[in-house]
Amino acid sequence: MRRWRPQLSEWPRAEPHPSTCLMNHSAWNDPDPAEVFHPTNDTEWDAALGRYLGSLQDNPLRRCVQVARSLGAATLVVETRYIDLDYRSEFSAYYSKQFCDMPDTAHRLHFFGRRLTKRSIWRTARSAGYLGYVVVRPTSTGLVSRAMLPPPPDLSDAVRTSVTETVNFFGQDLTITGVPFAQQDAQLGACAQAAAWMCHFSAHLRGEAHRRPKADFSLKAPASLHPSRSLPSGGLTALQLSEVFRTFELPALFYDVGGLPSPGLVWQPPDPVPPIPEKPAGLWDFRIVAIACRHLNSGNPVLVGTTNHAFILCGYRRTNTPKPSWIEFVRHDDQTGPYGLVTDVLADVDPTTGKVYGPWRTMQVPMPEKIWLAPEMAERKGGESLQAASSRIFASWPGTKLFMGLDELIPLDRLRLRTYVIRSNAFKSGLAARGVATNIRRAYALARLPRFIWVVEAVDKALRDAGQPCVLGESVFDATSSDRDPQRLALHVHGIMWLQRTSGKTQFPIFGSYVPYGTGGRGAA
Repeated sequence: MRRWRPQLSEWPRAEPHPSTCLMNHSAWNDPDPAEVFHPTNDTEWDAALGRYLGSLQDNPLRRCVQVARSLGAATLVVETRYIDLDYRSEFSAYYSKQFCDMPDTAHRLHFFGRRLTKRSIWRTARSAGYLGYVVVRPTSTGLVSRAMLPPPPDLSDAVRTSVTETVNFFGQDLTITGVPFAQQDAQLGACAQAAAWMCHFSAHLRGEAHRRPKADFSLKAPASLHPSRSLPSGGLTALQLSEVFRTFELPALFYDVGGLPSPGLVWQPPDPVPPIPEKPAGLWDFRIVAIACRHLNSGNPVLVGTTNHAFILCGYRRTNTPKPSWIEFVRHDDQTGPYGLVTDVLADVDPTTGKVYGPWRTMQVPMPEKIWLAPEMAERKGGESLQAASSRIFASWPGTKLFMGLDELIPLDRLRLRTYVIRSNAFKSGLAARGVATNIRRAYALARLPRFIWVVEAVDKALRDAGQPCVLGESVFDATSSDRDPQRLALHVHGIMWLQRTSGKTQFPIFGSYVPYGTGGRGAA
């Protein structure tokens, strides 16, 4: 009796391993040391990136390339066998322990604005208009290990948390300024780890924290604060994020949407009242906007948490659509790419993809440890002291019409407060470019100030909207002082200054000029 033998077509087809199914690793380290492309259209760009496209999540890489092309990229250099600190940490912690054979190196994609040939990459890169890089992992679940690209031209004025990195490109030091971006690998790290790393690497490049490899954002998170297993990662809880930031020298300010603080000044909008029947706070708590702007004015990214996702804000801009002085934010989302737009924080839908983010639930802002004073408390006392000082100045010089006092601006809805934290050295060195009077600059220059200060500026909205210098004065606070008793170090309004000496004595009056000057925060006022 013939024994039945299955035909070849009847055998079940072997499924490729999920981490290699969409990527060819056989020649991952070739060519050595680099490959150079000069793509000019969509087809040529897709061909140059062919070995990466088609993965499970290649949208972030496509967005990175779109940003580079918007900046005028004319040359793409693919640096092979790149030893990336972040991917190597992930490889050591996770991929090296998998059954499949995974490369331990990454590729680094460099973009240039001018033509660069393979023969000249080692000597002429400095003059080729460097536009940044993207480090690509050999994984199909998350290609972009990290990236540093300038913002696209249409958002360049809106981005406020840019930092500068020096990149060594075949023996040549190149610099690039932008906001660091990373994509989760969906295995060792999730969206929360990627967002936390973006905040951390920005702080590292500002000199505020030691460099931490990406794997640490999973391995160092306290496992006891998450109900599930830590590897593979299902993400981080808000408590885990807070603990990671604290461990990495950047304790975060934590905000719970629906219970957000506000300065509570009488001329500012009253706090929102929860609707009945109650809706998620992220659909009605407009204090989100002011909270985020204070930190973005300071150059600090804001990490936002929704029900099931996390991303960072890195900038904002004002538009007159759908309302005058409407605020739009700039977002880094590890699932869609860098420099996306948030057109309405209370109804967050990506205007390009239609992705619905849902209500925002939490906001975290990692900051240097010795910034203890909360911005809302600084703004409250700063606003009160600026208004009081302006009133006293008018009482001392009755009938003056050289400038409008703050009490006159309030009923016209023209007074705004702009609050930010800044290193005192940077504050002093930027005074001249802002148009501050010589006597005031001299007083600030000779004053002893702590490393970080909170600055609360009084801004004339009409001048701001007209694009003119609009700061009428500022109140300066010690960032290490208490929320219960913010310590004012200086007050300057309408060209008259009061300064607190470390000896306890005060210097007053110091006369300058009543002419408005520019803001000291990040970006336009």
